[in-house]
Amino acid sequence: MNAISKTGSLLLLCGLLSVSTAFAMGQHEKTTSSASASGASVGISAIPLPSMPSKHYTFELITKSNASPYWLAVKEGADAAAKKYGVTVHFEAPASGTDLSAQIGMVNNAVTSGVDGIILAAQNPSALLQPVRSAMRSHIPVVTVDSGLSPNIADSFLATSNIGAAAALADYTAKHVLDNKGGEYGIVDFNHTASTGIARPKGFEEGMKSFSNLKMAGHVEYSQNSISTGESLANNMIVQYPKVKVIFGANDRSALGPAEAVASSNSHVKIVGFDADLGEIKYVKDGIIQASILQSPYNMGYYAVVELLDIHDGTKVPKRVNTGYFLLTPQNLDTTQATKAIRQYAPTYQS
Repeated sequence: MNAISKTGSLLLLCGLLSVSTAFAMGQHEKTTSSASASGASVGISAIPLPSMPSKHYTFELITKSNASPYWLAVKEGADAAAKKYGVTVHFEAPASGTDLSAQIGMVNNAVTSGVDGIILAAQNPSALLQPVRSAMRSHIPVVTVDSGLSPNIADSFLATSNIGAAAALADYTAKHVLDNKGGEYGIVDFNHTASTGIARPKGFEEGMKSFSNLKMAGHVEYSQNSISTGESLANNMIVQYPKVKVIFGANDRSALGPAEAVASSNSHVKIVGFDADLGEIKYVKDGIIQASILQSPYNMGYYAVVELLDIHDGTKVPKRVNTGYFLLTPQNLDTTQATKAIRQYAPTYQS
């Protein structure tokens, strides 16, 4: 495991984190780059900062659900930008991340009410196309965060590079969690319809295929964002596939369930995953979760508001913004960089 300390600085470079308001955001360019103009992914620094608006705007933030700390972190970021720029952001979301009809209805209602902009985390990349097209026909700008549309018709899309981040997590898992010894691994996803639910298992599998001594046990299992379901799936996986050494959880709920299964059974299996609510942090401290990709939900919410203001100013915004990630491990948990990354989810977190 000595390789961990040798590669620590490289892992920290994966965290292209920046912070806003209380988390100083760094320098910004006043013009977008040629990369953004061509539709290629750019960083947050390419987003122009708007002037104070001359009129009051009302924006609607619609996330996949209201049942996860992750989405509340997106809301906190949007609320901070709203306070800074003197605008209003209304937040609503389905109680469940699989209630697609409710989310479609929320977008349609926002269009009907004539809001000045919509921030959307789409439950389904194709099913939300028609509501978003309706918004655009009504000259309502739309910025998607975390989970976008296919094709990407929104004015801008802010998210982690999910395939790349999951592949990097797989590489770390093979080399440092499994110490290059090989074995079997399992995957617990949250669903197979959201763009993130499709991309993360794909990236993790692609990364693991680089190691000939690793193979997937069974097939991808789906927790439907339920911690208890994820726990049950992991328990079954551990019994059915005794050679499984690690389970990948594709979001916070899907990592927490398997972590609880391992904790309650005293299993040797390790967990790797995405996100960082305080439950996950506890399991990182305990060594059950050996690595987790931390995204930038606060920044997503904050800069989505910024981009809507830019659009109303007539300023061109990047079509695709890579918000970056940080690879959290038990070994770097107490670092300043880790604390900043965790505060994207829990602003008052203290290491």
